[in-house]
Amino acid sequence: MLLEAALRMAVACRNYKLAKTVVETVAIFKIGTPKVDNVDWFNGVMEKQFGALPRLQIENVSIECPGEAEIATDDALAISLDMTRLHAEPFTRQKIAMFQKQGIPPQVALQTYREGWWFLARAERMDGETPAGTLDLKTMGILKEVAEEDLTKFHDASFDERLVTAWPMIIQNAAQKSGKVKIHCQAPSVPGTYRFTIALKSQDFLGADQEFSVETTVVDASTVVRKTAETKVEDGDVTEADPQVKKDN
Repeated sequence: MLLEAALRMAVACRNYKLAKTVVETVAIFKIGTPKVDNVDWFNGVMEKQFGALPRLQIENVSIECPGEAEIATDDALAISLDMTRLHAEPFTRQKIAMFQKQGIPPQVALQTYREGWWFLARAERMDGETPAGTLDLKTMGILKEVAEEDLTKFHDASFDERLVTAWPMIIQNAAQKSGKVKIHCQAPSVPGTYRFTIALKSQDFLGADQEFSVETTVVDASTVVRKTAETKVEDGDVTEADPQVKKDN
């Protein structure tokens, strides 16, 4: 419960380093190791037990403003990607064998399966100085009782520490092989060419983290005409699991 509260606080403060550290702490707490760099030991355990390492393969990353030809400042964006769980088959096979050995119906036991991942996104301007200034942190929710001097530390954080969005994905089917993922966020308020970097973090496994990026041009909203009014993604929101995550098993 404390780790969950800490993670909610990190996301509300839009701080990448703090959110990253809390997710890593959740993983080592679940696994039962004091160090996040015990990757070799953990991989050995996975290979011995499942004959495979838990890994996600990410492909076809793209970014767009849905329904529009271009991306403008402060647009509601969608980062889309294809995900493949390379460990789906060996994990499912081993778990079924384990449940059968224990006399537990696999179809019942597998309903409790949970595998958590976080997509932590940041944005960096490539054709000029990354916009400076302070963050507009929402203090009406979880940050309501936080002292102003503490919030100032997050307001003044360097841009490479600022989260554009933090998006959780929970796999509830051990046999799920692939799916389409869509992450929602908001475009920067200053026009330019941006690289969106997404850190994929596991809250259940060690050594499974990775980073990938996608670049796009953001134009001034005053120079484009929109068909419909845009809905902005509120700062600090954690978007729930997207309905477009599909099964392929």
